Amino acid sequence: MHRATPANSSFRSYVAGGARATVGSIDDSKQMQEHGSSFMKNESRSAIESPQNYGFTSVCMGPDKDKQGNTTGCAETFINFMGGNRSFPVAGNMDDRRHRLNGLDPGDSAMFRTAQDMLQFHFAQSGGFMTGPRDKTLRMQLLDQDSQQQQGAGSSQSGAGGSGQQQSRGQKSLYKQGQSSYRYMHLTKDETVSSGDNVRHKSNDNKVYYELDTKQQSYLGKRDGSFAKVITLNGPCIDVFGRFG
Repeated sequence: MHRATPANSSFRSYVAGGARATVGSIDDSKQMQEHGSSFMKNESRSAIESPQNYGFTSVCMGPDKDKQGNTTGCAETFINFMGGNRSFPVAGNMDDRRHRLNGLDPGDSAMFRTAQDMLQFHFAQSGGFMTGPRDKTLRMQLLDQDSQQQQGAGSSQSGAGGSGQQQSRGQKSLYKQGQSSYRYMHLTKDETVSSGDNVRHKSNDNKVYYELDTKQQSYLGKRDGSFAKVITLNGPCIDVFGRFG
């Protein structure tokens, strides 16, 4: 049992009550993200478990430091000490005053990267907006593979109880892998591209008025009539068809 003197009880209540922490480093390679924090003066911990919300994850930017190595800005979090044990800290939500997207209207929600990157996905009352500066790429893409129904894309290890069954743990970022796919839409300052097996443009009547099919043939006009090769001054086009009926 713990000593129950007034001084001891007061000390335990003080140190077990949690702490504000500055985030010094992030280790996102673990199955549960970990980070290193500093609490009170001369008190720091490493390998602190940092739970993420399911379906959302992030890696905070590292601290800014002056020439003497003193931290001038960094992400912050709040620490709980499980069972009042100061050696067992667990992190709560992390935030960063340097980069936080603020000034939103009531009901808004958003995702963002750093303030310098200016990449935002903002749900406002008027709609949803994915925004970025012109030196970045906004891209939606499909991998050249189907989803995995039984095993995930991440690493695996033996299941609980030493049964030897392989259990999927985590997954890897796929955005670089998807850049080799031809099924995508992307926007840059130089071009707007739609790419896929059949690329179709529709109007407000839900009819297709332009289509590029899997044979690399283009069809111009509403696709409910008859088509023939488009004729130019130099002869018929090889792979462009126009609607005539």
